[in-house]
Amino acid sequence: MANILHGVALLCIAIVVIFLIYKVTRWIRQLFIEAHVMKHGIGANADIIALKRTNWMDRRSVYCELVLRFRTREGQVVQASAFQFLDSREIVRFAEGNGTTVKYSPQNPKHIVLYDRPLILGD
Repeated sequence: MANILHGVALLCIAIVVIFLIYKVTRWIRQLFIEAHVMKHGIGANADIIALKRTNWMDRRSVYCELVLRFRTREGQVVQASAFQFLDSREIVRFAEGNGTTVKYSPQNPKHIVLYDRPLILGD
């Protein structure tokens, strides 16, 4: 009986470790994607379609999903999501119906980062 409990405990620990490795790997991959898009991405004006609050909170901010729609240089209309910690002032600023600026990857326009600066020719 003790061997069975020991085996079950090890299996549970292994499942938790694999899950954590998976989450950390996805997080690191996302960081690399965001860094690449910020450096090599193309700027575009975007409309905020929706602002969805998640249950994750920091001291003064809420982790939100911004659903954005923008047009690529080729004229393709893309709808993509960006996740961001927003404070109460930013939640009002990024409300549904407002506009903002994003940078997107030319290879995969669904990979975006919130740029939120005025576009200058050449960006």
